Amino acid sequence: MSQMLNSLFTETPLWVFAVGVVALLVLIFLREPIWHAIGFLAQIGVWVGGILLFAAAIIVTAEVFVRKAAGPLIGSRFIFSGSDEISGYLFAVGTSLSMAHVLVTRGHIRIDVLYGQFSPKVRSIMDIIALTVMAVFIAVLLERVINVASTSYVEQLRSNTQLRIPLAWSQIPWAFGIGLFFLSIVVALIRSIAALAKGDYSAVNAISGVPTTQEEIESEIKGMVTGHGAPKAGA
Repeated sequence: MSQMLNSLFTETPLWVFAVGVVALLVLIFLREPIWHAIGFLAQIGVWVGGILLFAAAIIVTAEVFVRKAAGPLIGSRFIFSGSDEISGYLFAVGTSLSMAHVLVTRGHIRIDVLYGQFSPKVRSIMDIIALTVMAVFIAVLLERVINVASTSYVEQLRSNTQLRIPLAWSQIPWAFGIGLFFLSIVVALIRSIAALAKGDYSAVNAISGVPTTQEEIESEIKGMVTGHGAPKAGA
């Protein structure tokens, strides 16, 4: 761990740290408008993600139907067999584009058997710790994803299949979705810390806490009426 940190601080250019500090200050002072912008993009992302997943299901279903129905008549060699590859790309992109919306609406599954037994202050601290751990994990993931997508784009890599699809076509939006997810975590963490510093534990819960039973009931009722089952984003 110490070697990794030492390598990070010695090999990273100074201007990268400067840009990071400036970006962090911007997020701190403009956290509210940025949070609303993230919520807007996340809403678009979840709709696009849903469409991509639905498209993947249609492609797989169509191939299975054609293979079973037309295969014996026209021969298996004339049947399109790239649904697994295309659906894999659609699933990866659709999932990544939906991740930020799940965070904004507090839709992640969390084990809260003991969580509800603690005081509001302790729960707020636990929420911030959970966000911090997730931010570290997603930061490492994002670095790898950007490296993979940029390499595929620069070197014009294609899939090792008959379709020969350029990998960057799916990897760039995949990286964008994970990047938006990481940004939403960072801004949620900043907002939660600011609320905790003010002693506003209810605000921390509204941003990053586990939805209460009442909130879940209200969300289900709203979902049956409007078709949107997610709780509102933290104010």
